[in-house]
Amino acid sequence: MTKTEIEEYLLKLEHKLLIESERMTIELTRDWANSFPNQSAVYLFREEGQICYVGESGSIRGRMNDILNTKNHTVRRNLGTNHYSEHPDYEKATSSRSFTAEIEIMLNNRIQKHLTLSYILVDLGRKELEERLYAKLNPKYNLKGKRGETKAYSIAEKKAIDKNAYEKWTTESDETLERLYCEGKTISELSKIFGRNNGAIRSRIKKLELKEKYDG
Repeated sequence: MTKTEIEEYLLKLEHKLLIESERMTIELTRDWANSFPNQSAVYLFREEGQICYVGESGSIRGRMNDILNTKNHTVRRNLGTNHYSEHPDYEKATSSRSFTAEIEIMLNNRIQKHLTLSYILVDLGRKELEERLYAKLNPKYNLKGKRGETKAYSIAEKKAIDKNAYEKWTTESDETLERLYCEGKTISELSKIFGRNNGAIRSRIKKLELKEKYDG
């Protein structure tokens, strides 16, 4: 893809997410979270109609399950700190500790009453779209974006590093990955063989449930 084609592609995705996608209410139940497809996506939350968080995931179903637990998602921790830091029982939540029970209840109520979710399925360029929206919207609960620590690489730049970045996995490549995984190849070795970064290899291993099949 040329730079112009990449730009046009990302613009279409951006319009689809910001304008065309449904604004869904949030239920914070396991049934609700599991109703989403197990596919890669870019998503955003709006608080009182204003976009407050943008994220991407290899599984929108898995990410919505994360939303149920403060330890598993940044947006819950940042939203809770923003609204309840003056509460007498407030203690900062982390990836290993939730808020107090009372604040968790208030946080769940706020999310369900005041936030909406929108998402689109994206196979190619989801990280680029996420970073693009960081830069344009500066969502208040995206602290990573505010610190400016993450560089937005183009698809072309990614491919210069990993030649098969963002290419769809084929049945043949999945079978090869499974065979090499069984042979004990490391993540780094698999990354070189498939021309994809370590994260892509780990994600595919997880999707194919190779650990469950062979390491369980």
